[in-house]
Amino acid sequence: MRVLVTTALEQSWPVNEPVLFLGEWCRRHSRRDKWQQFDSQVMPYHWDDRNRLLQDYDRLIVTYERLLTDLGETLNDQSGSDRSDRYWRILAGPWLGLFVQMAWDRWRMVEEAERRVDVSGTIVLEGIENAVVPSGMVDFTRLFTNDEWNHYLYRRIFEERGGHALEYRLYDPGETEGPVGSISLSVSTKVRMLRFWSCLAARLARKNDVAVVSPFMAWSAELALHRRLGQVPLIWSFVSQPNERFEPRQRTWAMRGSAADEFESFVRVLIPEQIPAAYLEGHGRLVEMVGEARWPAHPPVVFTSNSHYSDDVFKAWAADRVERGSRLAIGQHGGNFGISRRLWNEDLEVAIADRYLSWGWSDESRKKIRPVGQIYDRPPSTVDHGANETILMVTNTVPRQSYHLFSGMVSSQWLSYLQDQFAFVESLPKSLREHLLVRLYRHDYGWDQQSRWEERLPEVRLEPGVAPIRDLISKCRIYVSTYNATTFLETFAMDVPTVMFWNPDHWELRDSVVDVFSGLHEVGILHNSAASAAEHLAAVWDDVVSWWGDTAVSTARLRFNEELNWNQSDVVGAIAREIVDLAGEECPRRLRSRSRKWATR
Repeated sequence: MRVLVTTALEQSWPVNEPVLFLGEWCRRHSRRDKWQQFDSQVMPYHWDDRNRLLQDYDRLIVTYERLLTDLGETLNDQSGSDRSDRYWRILAGPWLGLFVQMAWDRWRMVEEAERRVDVSGTIVLEGIENAVVPSGMVDFTRLFTNDEWNHYLYRRIFEERGGHALEYRLYDPGETEGPVGSISLSVSTKVRMLRFWSCLAARLARKNDVAVVSPFMAWSAELALHRRLGQVPLIWSFVSQPNERFEPRQRTWAMRGSAADEFESFVRVLIPEQIPAAYLEGHGRLVEMVGEARWPAHPPVVFTSNSHYSDDVFKAWAADRVERGSRLAIGQHGGNFGISRRLWNEDLEVAIADRYLSWGWSDESRKKIRPVGQIYDRPPSTVDHGANETILMVTNTVPRQSYHLFSGMVSSQWLSYLQDQFAFVESLPKSLREHLLVRLYRHDYGWDQQSRWEERLPEVRLEPGVAPIRDLISKCRIYVSTYNATTFLETFAMDVPTVMFWNPDHWELRDSVVDVFSGLHEVGILHNSAASAAEHLAAVWDDVVSWWGDTAVSTARLRFNEELNWNQSDVVGAIAREIVDLAGEECPRRLRSRSRKWATR
């Protein structure tokens, strides 16, 4: 029999007993001298079966929708309000969706351990209950990457499921390993100046101005959008987030509705314990903050590319404006959208938006998706990349335990991804390795990525993920993309020589884009193995520009951009036109006539 270990919190590990590590997330590379001492086994990860991941995704969407309806009614009861389903979808939906997916992942791993191994019990820690309830969405994104929050979730799974001996120990926060990848925020002088300008300019704003909030545009483009819309250029992005403390006495309620299965019953118990305080105890204060915000009172359209996810004040304000008749437009932020077979963020955003502005792709079954081109609008590079000497390889990490479902590497599959990166470098001729610069992901999440690289390939230069990516791209001869996300979309738009490789079993494509990606594969841009990508890079290194400018290569890249990644000549005009069209009769007359001159494709 083995003691089940669920996280990397060593306080919850036994002494001198055989253990079953629930996953590789338990075994920090920096602590291998500790865990190597155990007689241990490691559970295989359940979503290594990718068919199961796809099936679970579809199942959890149904569960999420059922829970969201009941949660909205319950929160109306708790707040004494009568908000619509859409209000709660906009405000609480992002948290609920992630929470359900994370809870299912942990639940299923415990089930798998019980089924495969004779487990004697597990050690659970007391004293972290008050530290794991988020104040809001920003706080939640910090919590779910740490071991304390995940340990508490496992503890509640064991307590609700029963059937195992639980040894309770008192948690000692002094023994934690420290942060593993939370995001730190600082306020620069530039930000302070922009915040001051927004407060000043808000006095000149009209009540029916379009609200443009965190649109993922360059400052110059954002200001140009305001000018196109005929309104004072306001930068609305600087709003403090709520910092509410949870009150246990306000969390004794049960959700409305009934559960469809045992897992859903568990989630319905956990939601009153875990829902962010901003949506419960602090909802009244959140409504007050909305009233204090300097946003337009009656905007015909609210447009954002970022704030709909983690900015609780914006979400509460936008949800309230939508209930009063405003339309919500959301712009694509980054890669995977329109490409990955499954993507939670895309489904969430399209569901809450009245119009979704994509970087070039469309979907006949979802007419609200309208392509406008790359919103950040990366202009073509003017650098002679053939004269540069650097191979820029950009890497990625993910949290050690999954946080949302999509067609990409999840959780401990990152270790397989890392081995692919090592294989690429080791397949390069030694003469090229000295030209290589590996950019690490800025959040480590406890994977100890830098030390792994230094131990395996000490001669390789590493950049810790802090240098501006555009500066690095401008100095490279060729760009190596190692995962399906934003970066290669930007280098394609900038016309930077690019080689890509990833594991197709971890980065599944939707059927509508398979053909265009096959075109990239045929000309040597995309590879399904690290060795193939390294071999191709070595073959074209001496004359990268000629290869990249070859007719077949250019045709494949341009076809990709045409279908998925537009280089819009006037993306500001395209966005403005969509905003005016969405506003309809609510749009000020001055804009309807002007919009006919703006960009069309």
